[in-house]
Amino acid sequence: MNCEKLASITGWQCSPAGVRSVRAVAPIPMGDGGQLIAFYISQPSDSTFFLTDASETAIHAEQEGVVLNKSRIDALNRTFGVSMAEFGNDFSIEASGSLDSLQGSLWDAVKLALALSYKTASWRPKFAQAKFHAVVLRELQAQLGMERVVAGLRVQGASGHMIEFPVSVIQKNGQIIYVQPIALENGKISWPTIYEAHGKLFDVKVASDIENRIAVLEAGALPVDFGRAASFLAHAAPVYTLDKLDAWAHALI
Repeated sequence: MNCEKLASITGWQCSPAGVRSVRAVAPIPMGDGGQLIAFYISQPSDSTFFLTDASETAIHAEQEGVVLNKSRIDALNRTFGVSMAEFGNDFSIEASGSLDSLQGSLWDAVKLALALSYKTASWRPKFAQAKFHAVVLRELQAQLGMERVVAGLRVQGASGHMIEFPVSVIQKNGQIIYVQPIALENGKISWPTIYEAHGKLFDVKVASDIENRIAVLEAGALPVDFGRAASFLAHAAPVYTLDKLDAWAHALI
């Protein structure tokens, strides 16, 4: 592979990157940060190529706060019109084949990079929610001990899906209480967040008769809005507020 040949079919910037290998940079940014989509292209033989972004696209997304997993990668690999490139198990974009299919593979690889870029905003955790999750985790650990309060445990819901909770409390008898913190957004109830939390908690409720889940709301919303949110969530789990943690935390263990 040489840069002159690649430039003739793409017009991209190109530089050598080892034996029979180049780094090609497309004039297409990933999101608003200015980093450009790029790929390494090598020729294992005179008639074949191998292409990879060395996980740079995924790393960029993770630096933006996106958590990638198999289901998200599978969704990206179903991007309409893409058949000649894919995200691999290590989250790198890859393609290979005969040299005459290189151009099509490159553009499919670009489509995948753009698909992840477009998803970044919706997959990035909202700052307020992520911050509140961390606060609830820290406060419960301070009250109950770090060995009893952990992050990221999952449980199977009635839907069959594995549901991850930001905070969980391990009781003295070994039972786990799953905790769903819910922050305000700009001082107001975020109803999309309430609906999402209700869905998670209700899925776990239907799966078992055990009282193994709670919601922790951030206080400070208008009383009427807070009341509506708490009443709605109460169909799926007991509802507490962080400002009154001293009154309910020790009952969890």
